[in-house]
Amino acid sequence: MSRLLFVFVAFACACAGPSVVGRAPLASGGTAEIVQVPLRLSNVFLIRTRRPILVDSGTIGDMQDLDDALAARGVSVSATKLVVVTHGHADHAGLAAEIQKLAHARVILGAGDLPLAAAGHNDDLKPTGALGAILKPFITSEYPELSPDVVVHPNESIDLAPWGLAGKVVEMPGHTPGSIVVLLADHSAFVGDMIAGGVGGLIFPHTPSEHLYQADPERNRRNIQALIDLGVEKFYLGHGGPVTRADVIEAFHLRGR
Repeated sequence: MSRLLFVFVAFACACAGPSVVGRAPLASGGTAEIVQVPLRLSNVFLIRTRRPILVDSGTIGDMQDLDDALAARGVSVSATKLVVVTHGHADHAGLAAEIQKLAHARVILGAGDLPLAAAGHNDDLKPTGALGAILKPFITSEYPELSPDVVVHPNESIDLAPWGLAGKVVEMPGHTPGSIVVLLADHSAFVGDMIAGGVGGLIFPHTPSEHLYQADPERNRRNIQALIDLGVEKFYLGHGGPVTRADVIEAFHLRGR
């Protein structure tokens, strides 16, 4: 049953198709489309600027689906200028090295996940509940070794203005030791697997929930509260979503202003 559930979720996510889910503020004024691309195991986000940006890259085997989805929005993988890898797991970093080579794109990664990227392998996933424990043996764990061009260290931020965006990347360890978040000037954020959308990103995808795996659940919860305190209104997720500030506050029993 667990294998069937895992295959069903992956297949349904892949069939969902790309959709415009928001607008990203540009450093020069105006906005750019945010396109959510659900691949077999996770979301990739295209920020459709003149210098296209991807948040996360998908899993090994997703390249054709990713290229087709971007082509539908008038972009190609080879045109990508920046890939922000929210964390060093195979379903988010899987194609980053290939895109880096193919498109000569810059890759951003958190310092704490450098060992994962160098090994091309997930860390030991720590389930947050029974479903995560059941699915753990079926999780894709390996990906091509990755050497990022830009490393986000603790207590520092990377300004995204050189890539045309009004926003920054900060390290917020919790899901992994080097998880990073893209904070945009319009009070939206790409948070990777800090939060999940429903179950597997498919069942109730716009309902925020605890992700199936967290390296440090308490620190991750503090990160969510910190983003609420910063005034984040919209959360773009690695699985499912987007979700709203009000729903996140309710789901995690947080303080809200």
